[in-house]
Amino acid sequence: MTQRARSTSICLGLALSLARSAGAEPAHAFALAADGVTVRDPARDHVALSRELPSAFDPEHPAFEPEAVRLLIAGPAAPPVVRVRTLGAAGALLDVLDDPSLSPWPCPSVSASAKCWATRPLRLTPDRLDRDYPAACERSLEGELGGELRVEMGAQVLGNWRVGGPHSPVFAGLERLRAKLRVRVLRLSPGGAPALGSDVSSALRIAKAEVLAASKLWAQCGIDLQGPASLDVQVVDPPPIQLVAVGCEMGLPASGGQLTLTVHGRHLRVATRPGDSPLIVAQRLARAFRALGLSAQLSPNPRTTSGAAGAVDVLVRGPHGALVSVAADLTSPLSSDPTLPICLGEVDLSNGLSHFVENDAAAGTLEERALIKAFDDGDPSTIDVFFVPSFDQSGRIGESFIDDDGAGIQNTVLIDRAAVRAGPRSYALAHELGHVLLDMPGHPDDYGVDHSSSLMDSDASDASVFGPRRLSLADCERALRESGPDARVPLLEPWLLPRRPSGATLAR
Repeated sequence: MTQRARSTSICLGLALSLARSAGAEPAHAFALAADGVTVRDPARDHVALSRELPSAFDPEHPAFEPEAVRLLIAGPAAPPVVRVRTLGAAGALLDVLDDPSLSPWPCPSVSASAKCWATRPLRLTPDRLDRDYPAACERSLEGELGGELRVEMGAQVLGNWRVGGPHSPVFAGLERLRAKLRVRVLRLSPGGAPALGSDVSSALRIAKAEVLAASKLWAQCGIDLQGPASLDVQVVDPPPIQLVAVGCEMGLPASGGQLTLTVHGRHLRVATRPGDSPLIVAQRLARAFRALGLSAQLSPNPRTTSGAAGAVDVLVRGPHGALVSVAADLTSPLSSDPTLPICLGEVDLSNGLSHFVENDAAAGTLEERALIKAFDDGDPSTIDVFFVPSFDQSGRIGESFIDDDGAGIQNTVLIDRAAVRAGPRSYALAHELGHVLLDMPGHPDDYGVDHSSSLMDSDASDASVFGPRRLSLADCERALRESGPDARVPLLEPWLLPRRPSGATLAR
């Protein structure tokens, strides 16, 4: 037994040997839903993680936790000694509850002639912080999405149930869901220190731990953020200047002039004509880049509050996606057109990443666009996560771009070192991913009742079990509607739970 499993016995204050179960009568196990009647058939159903705040069991309100589960043992004439375990998705032991208290309980119809004994409603928690809360620790076990809840008597497994998503008509037929994340940890400068940790290995470890912590919370909605394969995490240099914003933030039509740039020492000049829109000039500039053997991808942006129209970004790459560097020609201005300037997208993280404010929230800042578009994989179903050293204004630790119509950046999250240091006080990564999955730019407490325990609360800061970590069933159902398999851009795909035969004998 692991040290973690042994700590569970301390919570109970009693460690009993399984040998006491020797000679017990043949027994069968059932899992009952919170109503105490509905049987969770392990072949067709699953158990789910709790979404509720932990509290002491109140027999007057036995169904106060919708995902609680009673384990019922049918057969023995006297209360048997059983052990309840939880396993992770990979089969490793997570938690143990030794000899839970059992009370007489009506037997289900499939075992009506036997004597039956039931546990109190057990709650599966997403992590140890929730599991170890004193008022509920005697009926709590840490669980894992895709893992298993198992009840044993002696050397026999009486029953086992997989851990899946919420029990809701909206989730009918969906046992769990998975998202595809691409995680990039930025270095401060090319070849420099990473935004997390002290070196590449520690940066990768910390980034993976952050995703794991966020995935544990979203498991309340049956959503896995890590997927079945190895998580795509890399430490990368900030990109060189390879994005040109035509029109900058003004978006005015051209008056006539010339754009002048250099690419790897090669000069490029493009004329603008009176009345040309930023899009027409961007198309002309892209053709000029392609004439040099480069690729050029156009992406229009929404206009800012002060702009006449949105800037049009031209992202330049070399053959086979190789990096290029665009620069100003020192002998001429970038644009001689008095009404249509161009701006170079430079990513300089030494003074913090320039982040959007209300004025340019829909488009993002030029620096944000230059960073995010440089690493775009072209797959709209991917959620991109960037860890940066810092933002350029204090107080900002994370932000997200959702899938708004016409948005230049979509389904992207940016997190800085301060967010990682804040840890469970804010769960910044899980929170920002929530904006993307829920397709929700604001916060519920911006226009409604403040719930400081909600993951999507705007200003909660509490590292305890009562901090911002809860997702309601309504949150889960919204995430499924906005990002599930039937969404316009499905960020979540169904993922079936594996099944194991029930009633097996334990391997010793």
